[in-house]
Amino acid sequence: MLRKSTIVGIVLAVGAMATTGAVAKDKEYAVGAIAVDVSKPDRDPAYGIGGGDTEDEANTNAMKFCAEAGGEHCKTVVTYPECGAYAAGKKGGGWGMNTTKATAEAKAMSGCDEDSCKIVVSDCN
Repeated sequence: MLRKSTIVGIVLAVGAMATTGAVAKDKEYAVGAIAVDVSKPDRDPAYGIGGGDTEDEANTNAMKFCAEAGGEHCKTVVTYPECGAYAAGKKGGGWGMNTTKATAEAKAMSGCDEDSCKIVVSDCN
């Protein structure tokens, strides 16, 4: 899992791309994970949401679904027991996790730390 400071420091290329995401969560899992293609343009990267009984399983699933959504350089940006979120802007991104989606999203926006940021994806188990 990448640290928040690593995600904020990643510079994403600026351009246009349709938002693409793959999600496969047909049951509740112990852990959720969000993987994002960090090489793609700012606020519309490919992403995947995966769940699992372990953190490794959730990461593997999120990475798989990110790749299936067209991601070429997917990285797990956050794993979470309850809710997680990822926000991106022109220069980087931020992630958050908490017991509620709204708080996870607020933390992701806070970590993104620029005016152009928006929530790309959020999820709760």
